[in-house]
Amino acid sequence: MPSQNSDFRALLIVLILLWVFFSPDSSDPASLTPPELSHKRQARFQGALDVLNTTRWGDFAPDAPLSSSPAPPAETDRPAGDQEQGPRFINITGFSQLDGQGYAWEDLGRFRNRCHEWSRNAFPSTTASRLYDDSWERNIGSGTWKNATGTLHGTWVRRPGTVARQAAGYNLSTIAPGATWPSGLGEWGRNITGGHGKIELRIDEDEGDGVYEEKFDGNTSRGASLAREIQAVATIQDDASEASSLSLLLHGVHWPRQGAILLTTSSEKFDGIFGLPHLAPGPDFFHTGQHLLHQTLGKIIQAREKSKYGFPGNPWGSRMEEDDGYPAQCEYVMYIQLHPLELTRRYDSLQLLESYIEELERELRHPTGAPVGSIPDLRASMVAWSPDCSFFLESKGPPEFPSVDGEHLVGMKEDMFTYTAKEWLIAFAAVLLGQIWLFKAQMKQSSTPSTTGRVSFCTVGTMLFADGMIFVTACAWSLNATITLLPCLLVTFAAFISMFIEGAYLSEVWKIQEPERRIRQREREQAGAASTATLPSTQPSITQPQPPTTQTAPPGAPAQPRQPIIVPSDGDIDEAEQLANLLSGASALPLPATARTPGQPPAANASRPPTPFSTIAGRFVLSGLFLLFLSAVATSWPSHLRSIYVNTLSFLYLSLWVPQIIRNTQRNSRQAFTWRFMIGQSALRLLPFAYFFLREDNVLLADPDPYAFLVLVGWTWIQLWVMCAQSVLGPRIGVPRGWVREAWDYHPVLRDDDLEGGKVGSLPIGLARTGTGLSTTGSVASPVEERGMERAWSVPSLTGTGTASTAEAGESSVSGGGARNREREKEKEREKQKGVTMRSVDCAICRELLEVPVFNNKASSESAASGMGITGVFVRKAYMVTPCRHVFHTDCLEGWMKYRLQCPICREELPPL
Repeated sequence: MPSQNSDFRALLIVLILLWVFFSPDSSDPASLTPPELSHKRQARFQGALDVLNTTRWGDFAPDAPLSSSPAPPAETDRPAGDQEQGPRFINITGFSQLDGQGYAWEDLGRFRNRCHEWSRNAFPSTTASRLYDDSWERNIGSGTWKNATGTLHGTWVRRPGTVARQAAGYNLSTIAPGATWPSGLGEWGRNITGGHGKIELRIDEDEGDGVYEEKFDGNTSRGASLAREIQAVATIQDDASEASSLSLLLHGVHWPRQGAILLTTSSEKFDGIFGLPHLAPGPDFFHTGQHLLHQTLGKIIQAREKSKYGFPGNPWGSRMEEDDGYPAQCEYVMYIQLHPLELTRRYDSLQLLESYIEELERELRHPTGAPVGSIPDLRASMVAWSPDCSFFLESKGPPEFPSVDGEHLVGMKEDMFTYTAKEWLIAFAAVLLGQIWLFKAQMKQSSTPSTTGRVSFCTVGTMLFADGMIFVTACAWSLNATITLLPCLLVTFAAFISMFIEGAYLSEVWKIQEPERRIRQREREQAGAASTATLPSTQPSITQPQPPTTQTAPPGAPAQPRQPIIVPSDGDIDEAEQLANLLSGASALPLPATARTPGQPPAANASRPPTPFSTIAGRFVLSGLFLLFLSAVATSWPSHLRSIYVNTLSFLYLSLWVPQIIRNTQRNSRQAFTWRFMIGQSALRLLPFAYFFLREDNVLLADPDPYAFLVLVGWTWIQLWVMCAQSVLGPRIGVPRGWVREAWDYHPVLRDDDLEGGKVGSLPIGLARTGTGLSTTGSVASPVEERGMERAWSVPSLTGTGTASTAEAGESSVSGGGARNREREKEKEREKQKGVTMRSVDCAICRELLEVPVFNNKASSESAASGMGITGVFVRKAYMVTPCRHVFHTDCLEGWMKYRLQCPICREELPPL
């Protein structure tokens, strides 16, 4: 027997593991970074901020030719006399002249041109101006979302840069001397080598302090006069790479009136956030971006100077986790152009359109119940450039790609995404409650030992395991949920109730099926013992019988007297006392026949104690933890491997009816669950898969896969049809007889031959001496047969309108009896020709007449075989014959066997259905 504290120990281990993996990291960041490194970072950031504040538009021009004509006035803010010829750099890490020898700044002009093109495609210019002038930024971008907080996803295509760059061409120790770079660097991380892939952007824009707006007197006005601080998390998947998707944290500036967003990464070798205004598409973007970053970056630096931690890491770092190893990775500069809203209503003036968008965003942020109609999607186009790895990533869409290949980046606002997530959580909770209702109804139908014994433990266990995983996932989500907390708690509650009910019923199934498991275990042990005893020996030895010999003590050894046996008053001698008596010479102590010798190990075939259900529950918990850890590891796999993993788990989960089909075949049981339960559970458990496999804008932003969903639906449909065939045509339909044990057929083909043989095909008791409902003896077998005889053979004896006399009635009775006999003879002749006879018997349960078809002795083999056809199957479904040769209505005996597996007449044990 297991220890009583085993369950407590297992629970304690599970709680410790959950605490280790889900507890927040409370380590002191200052203790992980040397103080001198923190001071160097502080000095570097302060110097970069000073350079940003003192530079002007045009000071950074690394792609300028050595000798050229004077630049256009819009290209620089410096006076004509102060303009320098040739490439110009600024003293910021990654932007200095020493660093510029490695970076591919030759493509800076190309990057700006692509930014202009994306903006012109989103807002076509009404004037025939040059491509490189800034007239597009003076025209307010009408009809775009002013707050870009939301989620975008789409596909990208890679384009190589003008010059190729390799990791070996960079001297990282010179670019960032304060960092300790790992030795033996090969290819840099975050390097995209494939030609296409997917991207997901999660944009977060704060409308608080990170806002700057320029105001001018008179007619002087700049288009990009409003700027906001913004950050985004980009998840890029390279379809041609075997590595997992990479994640970037980018910081930048959003110009709401133009719908333009400029983001960049930052690291120890590239202070992109400080040089970001110099990468802007035009001078107006530079001015507002410079003033905004002067405010926001200065506040962060001052706050870190006052903090005791200092600068344990880069506040604008692009890595999702802090790391002091500084692995070399490709840097990115990303430009995003928001597209106009696709509205069904046309607005005559720009002011009305802007007012409507403001009201729409206010209603989404702070709902008041105002009718806003359908919410437009968040759409944008993107171009990303890596200045050190020298390549471009551009979103796929018009005009360079047809709409069927891509629509650039499409998504939804964060408020709309949250609302959609709430709706989905509530709908999922409703699905779980529907599963609970179906399960409760099925428990009422399968409440007896007979019906519970038909249920497959693995089928119910699969449902329990899936709902348990949902419960754990919902609990983990609830710990971090803020806006979706209430719907998530609803899902957690529904999953817990479902798991509790299914666990209670599964424990009942485990307890009821315990005798069946003991029988199988005993048969396996007997089979193993028989195979061991019958193993042939290569050289059998022939032993001759030896005469009995007596062992005598050595002549020099005196005989030891026997010690007396002390038996306690209760007559009970424990094993320790027996062993002591044996050692002291009391070997003549009589032991029970079933007792083993003290000190001898138990026999191999000794019956084991039954496994408690708590052990099974512990296995479920350990399996769930293993699946959680494996799923967490799978998030770092390549996309195709993740897809295979998800589809495999989905296929195994929706194979929950396969164990029930196998159990029906083994037990020769037609149906264990009601059709409402099987169809309802299949449909409800397929609904979440339909949402994620068919809907593009699902809450997880998973790629739809309609073909995989069709496979899952088809597989579930096949299982239901197999169980339908087992219910109608027999549980072993299509299964060879040698594969399973012989089972009793409750719907056999009945024949007249071998009346008393007691075989499967012999007639049951009550049908052996009856003809067509009439007893062959002088008296009627039962009142039921008498009523059937009167219905079958009665002939009207009243003629005319008068009342017959007693004599006439007697004569009529005699004549009617003769007519009945003649009619009976004719019916017998017809039945003999057909080879089948309808016979009747009383059903001992309902006391009603039961008619069954019986094949005659002289019936041809074709006639007997016809009884096995589809029509004969439905006819034989009306009656059931027990092994003790009693016949009943099918509905009557099935209802009886729900409560007892005994014959209603002779109390003989009945095999399960």
